[in-house]
This record gives sequence, structure tokens and C-alpha cells, in this order.
Amino acid sequence: MIDREVEKLSEQSLISRLEHDQRSLLAALKWQPPAAPELKQSYIPDIYTRAFSGHYYELSVDGHSFRSRSLWDEKLTPTNAPLTRNVLGPHNQLLLILSQDFIVHNKPVTIRIAEDVSHFEAMTSAFQGNLLILAAMAVLTLLILQSLIIHYGLKPLLRIRQQLGQLERGEIHQITIPAPKEIMPLVTEINHLITLINKRLERSRHALGDLAHALKTPLSVIQQIVERQKNTADNSQLQNQLQQIEQRITRQLARARTAGQSPGGQWLKPYNDLHELLNVFKKLFPNKTITLAISDTLKIEADREDMMEIFGNLLENACKWASSTVHCQIEKSHNKLLITIEDDGAGISPDKHQHLLGRGIRADESKPGHGLGLAIVSEIVNTYKGEIKLTQSANLQGLQVHITLPQS
Repeated sequence: MIDREVEKLSEQSLISRLEHDQRSLLAALKWQPPAAPELKQSYIPDIYTRAFSGHYYELSVDGHSFRSRSLWDEKLTPTNAPLTRNVLGPHNQLLLILSQDFIVHNKPVTIRIAEDVSHFEAMTSAFQGNLLILAAMAVLTLLILQSLIIHYGLKPLLRIRQQLGQLERGEIHQITIPAPKEIMPLVTEINHLITLINKRLERSRHALGDLAHALKTPLSVIQQIVERQKNTADNSQLQNQLQQIEQRITRQLARARTAGQSPGGQWLKPYNDLHELLNVFKKLFPNKTITLAISDTLKIEADREDMMEIFGNLLENACKWASSTVHCQIEKSHNKLLITIEDDGAGISPDKHQHLLGRGIRADESKPGHGLGLAIVSEIVNTYKGEIKLTQSANLQGLQVHITLPQS
């Protein structure tokens, strides 16, 4: 649009100059009828006297014609319109021709004046090219400025995003970076939500612990009373129902205590915690050899209580069924946590592996317990979108439990 306006203004200036030259030619016309008309050269600009100068005219009056010396032996191409563009002239020059009629002594006088606009077209093309380059540079500069402004404006959000990643990994517990007043309400609400989630989880765990202790004593008393009664069908059914109640309470308490992939879930010291757990089992099972393979720098992206529930159940089961040896191995590989617990017990037939993950299922009634350990572990693993597999141990020949949990 700008280049067209500039071109239009330049053309108007050119037309104005041609009109001025027409008036000069009209002033140079000396004619007093019945004498023949003549043109006084002193009134005509010198540019019209140089051959093929690019400035030409033709004047017609009362049957007489005058042509500029610059045309030499050439003639202007006949035109009908008052203004004609891009007319081919001498030496293939591109002409703009302005034609106008005047009345002198009641006789028509026609003056056609032309100018070579080739240089004008070249200048216009050069201007358009330069304008295009400048416009491209201006757009590029604006894009760079816009990118810098957006980058600077979103910098606080990028820092908040980084801290959200740290929060998810459990490295921090609150977002602490300073932020503009427009973003600060968002930061405040996120911190408030995190605090609320942690408080609710803590209250839930405390309440469930209290409930477990409150129910344990009455159920034990009822169980003892039932066991002292005669062995009748009703008594046997009552014992079975009490056992189911205890199983369901244990299972639901374990499910409710599971935090899952909540914000800030990070087990920072699994090496220390698991060695303390192994020391407990070594005291409970003094005739069993329990080994643990874990890096002392390992950090696990999961809730500590959930993981302790998994290892507590699996190690207890392994110690119960092992003949002499239990081995536990934990490692990270390709953004996954790999847990393997195996023993040298009698093992279980492969067709019962998946069956054992159901609630209340026990491989052998001779061992104490309710058959909920593997079911609870399986439920926690599913909460973390992981996998659990039961196979025969290649090293110890007993049961091997293999768990895979995703890690970022």
C-alpha cells in the first residue's frame, strides 16, 4: 500500500510538471490570424531540443503541426485518452503522454506532451524492493522483540514449573520463588492445596490407626469367647465371619492408608529405612538369612509409608515360607524402579501365582495370617500404575515377587 501511494504521488508530480510544460508551449505559440502560427524557441525548455532526450511534444493548431527537436524524425504514437501510460516511444522508451486541448482565437489547439518514465519505473521498483526489505526487517525485529517480551513475561511461570517438578519429586514441600502480583495468587493457591492434601492424608492415617487399635481389642475378645464355646456349626460359622471381618478391616485400612502418586511423594532414605526393617525381621526370624541389595544413594518417587507397606508384607511372607534364605534387590533402570524379593522355600505352582494376588487367599493354612499380604501389595502397586509378577526364583528356587514401578 505504501509503495502504491508513493508511486501515485510521484506520478502526480510528473503530470504537474508536464502540465507546466504545456502552458509554456502555449505561451510560446505566437499566432495572429490570418498569419501562420509559430513557436518561439526561447519559451521552450532546452530539454525538448536535445535529440531523444526523453522529453517530447507535438502541437497542432489550425492545420499546422509542431514537433519537438528531441523527436528528430520520429512521431508520438497517436492516443485518444487525456493521459496514457506505458506508450512505446523513440528508442523503445516507455512514455507517459498527456494530451490537452486549448482554445486560441476560437480555434482548437492540441498539445500532446510526453516524458520517458523508464527511470521512474526503475526508481519505483528499487523503492519497492527496499521497502520490502525494510518491512521484512521490521517484522523480524518485531518478532524478536515479541519473543523476548513473552520470554521475560513467562519467566516466573517457568520457574514455578521447575519448582512444581521439584515438588513432585519430593525435593521441596512448598513453592517459594518470588512471583509478580498477577501470578502470586496462583502460587498461594497451589501451596494451600498442597498443605491441605498433606494434612488430610496425615489425619486420615492417624484416624485409621486409631480405628485399627479400637477394633483390634473387641475382635480379639469376641474371638476368644467364640473359641471357648463348643465346636458347633453355628460356632464354626461365627468364627468364619469374624475372620472375614478382620480381613476386610485390614484390607480397607491398608487401602485407605495408601497415598499413591500424590504431590511431594518422595522416599529420600530407603537404604536406611529398609535396613532397619531387616533388623526387625532378623529378630523375628533368627534362623533365616536375609540379604538386601540397594544403593545407599537411591531415592524413590513414591510415598514412604506405601513402600514400607509393600516391603513389610513381602519380606514377612518370604521369611515365613523360606527354608533359610531371603534376598531383596532394589534398583532403578530406564525410569523404572525394579523390586525383586525371592526365597528358597518350596515355592508355589505357576497356576496359583495369579490366584494368590486375590484377597484372603492363602497358599497354606499351616502358616499364621489372613492371606491379605499379597493382595494389599498388589493394590498399592496398581495405585502407582505398576506391575507385579509371581514367578519361580532362578537362584533360590522358591517364590520370586517382581515389582515394576514407573519413575520420572
